Amino acid sequence: VFLILVGIAIGLFWLAGYWRKKAGEAAFAAALLTNNAEERDRHCRLAVMAGHRDACRMFCFAHSDFFEDRHPLKPFRFHSISVTFYGHYYPSRYKRLLSEEQHVFCRSLYAFKEGENNGIDFFKSCLAALPVDTTSCHVMFMPCSNWIKYEKRFKRLNWYITTHRQGLTSGLYDVVVYDTRESLHESKGNRRKLEKNYSIIGNIRGKRIIIVDDVLTSGQSLINYKEELERCGGKVTAAIFYG
Repeated sequence: VFLILVGIAIGLFWLAGYWRKKAGEAAFAAALLTNNAEERDRHCRLAVMAGHRDACRMFCFAHSDFFEDRHPLKPFRFHSISVTFYGHYYPSRYKRLLSEEQHVFCRSLYAFKEGENNGIDFFKSCLAALPVDTTSCHVMFMPCSNWIKYEKRFKRLNWYITTHRQGLTSGLYDVVVYDTRESLHESKGNRRKLEKNYSIIGNIRGKRIIIVDDVLTSGQSLINYKEELERCGGKVTAAIFYG
């Protein structure tokens, strides 16, 4: 009798786990299919309660205010400089977990990387959010993996700064990218290192500098560039990122 009762208990436990898993999969599938934000969130919560791992990621992405320490247009200190960013960027492998609003933002970031989005709105918003005095600052752009990408990505911001922002100067051509390197975001392994493929040819001695780049990940490329700029006599006061 005891063994029968144990067997029944194990069977019931297995059935409960099985149907819990199935319920989580069904709720997650419903969350993926709906375009209604409230319904998506409700189904996602049910899937999280059932222990669905991708639903947990989806829930965290949808509620970044609760799960992220850093928030868009909320400056924070990083290696003695003030840093802010425009919005949360999500790698393409999480594409199906994102809301339409998040898709739109990520597409706008990709367009900026490809030079199809001028980035002026992002630049203006981040600049206004910085808690430091940005007058008389020199804007330096993060060198890309090659010169074509560098100029294509930042040339419209360079135009905006030189024609519409009195008090700011652009350092687009203070840098020459002389070689092609692997993109830091595409390199593999834990010990990623940004190979130096550029030279600073402009005179930046004594200038207060704001660094502009597309994506902040580990921050290593920002640290490297900051050190290089300060070796050339500049003083990095802030950095802004699209995502």
